[in-house]
Amino acid sequence: MITKNDILVSHAGKQHSYKLAISLQNMGRLSRFATSSYYDPSRFPDTFFSRFTKLDKILKKRHEPGLSDKVRRFPFFEVPEIILRTLLGNKKISSDATCLRDMLFDRFVSKTQIYNSGIFWGFQGSCLESLKAAKRKGIIAIAEFATAHVTAAIRILEEERKRNPEWADSINNLCFPNWYLKRLKEEPFLADFCVAASEFSKKTLEDANVESKKILLLPLGASLEKFKFKKRKIKSNFQVLFVGSVGQRKGMKYLLEAIKMLRSNKVVTKIVGPIVGSGKAFRSYSNYYEYLGCLTQEEVLKVMHESDCLVLPSLLEGFGLVIPEAMASGMPVIATTHTAAPEIIREGRDGFILEPCDARGLAGKLDWLATHKEKSIEMGQDAREGSEKFSWKKHQERLKQILQVIEDER
Repeated sequence: MITKNDILVSHAGKQHSYKLAISLQNMGRLSRFATSSYYDPSRFPDTFFSRFTKLDKILKKRHEPGLSDKVRRFPFFEVPEIILRTLLGNKKISSDATCLRDMLFDRFVSKTQIYNSGIFWGFQGSCLESLKAAKRKGIIAIAEFATAHVTAAIRILEEERKRNPEWADSINNLCFPNWYLKRLKEEPFLADFCVAASEFSKKTLEDANVESKKILLLPLGASLEKFKFKKRKIKSNFQVLFVGSVGQRKGMKYLLEAIKMLRSNKVVTKIVGPIVGSGKAFRSYSNYYEYLGCLTQEEVLKVMHESDCLVLPSLLEGFGLVIPEAMASGMPVIATTHTAAPEIIREGRDGFILEPCDARGLAGKLDWLATHKEKSIEMGQDAREGSEKFSWKKHQERLKQILQVIEDER
């Protein structure tokens, strides 16, 4: 029987919603977890797919141990998107299919999964109709925002497109269908509470005139146990690492310009992740980096252990899980104020925080780390300790506090 303390989590996709659901289950608060595709190798037809080692490994990214009994999966909403991304990659038609997935999934959940008591917890882009349905039934309606509010996102990314037009095709999260854009703008105003992953995301909601008192800060967690610490050793080269989508939303040009400014063959830059767009602008800097492509988590950790510093020069980031992951592995991180870096990085102790678009400032920090290698190693050790505040266990503790605030308002 569902009670007023039970929480329905709904999300078309993955991101960190699986971790939210398992945390709520651990607290005895999860009623159901409605999602699109979810992999459970103990259930048919997943038992068939589990026989294929490579496929099983890929599908396990859609599995959270201990959660399966609470999952209600509706994979048919995600099939068109998966087919298009497989055949065409990250084209506009694939992105539009994601938007359609979100809308159809939300509509289905609003009609079939919202019961008469409890709390509804949806996610940005896929919860508009469900928020309305929850409020009609007197259920507390929560919307979580994993990234910035869409108004700020469009403003920031449109300015960047004009500033560096040669990188325009590598800027994702900029063009949405008008009907989807309307959803994104309306969702935070329908929710009783908005949950933001960083102070940056929180501020973009406030700037869009969402009431400050209903915005709650809930930083994400990282699977730190998978990013083992390794103390670095002084070596002749200083290796800089970037992990993420290789495009201008992540500030790629500013990283490459910073490396170019250093004019040093002692600084080696390695880049990991999928290329967004044509990659033409990215390849024009090919003398300044080594591109490793898309790697498994184990391969990423190996490269992290070989690297001395991670850079995340994002123009727009909801949180930036790679920050605590890299810190946990034992290296300092340089990131921008448009991430959760101000809440994670202790300036000058385990990394540095810069404003976006500051290639010269980034070059200066990289040069300092490369010429103060012993201090850089010490910062990496401090970074490991600092990262521990952003485990999923800590996220669960913060989640419990958030729920207390929400229920005090009931």
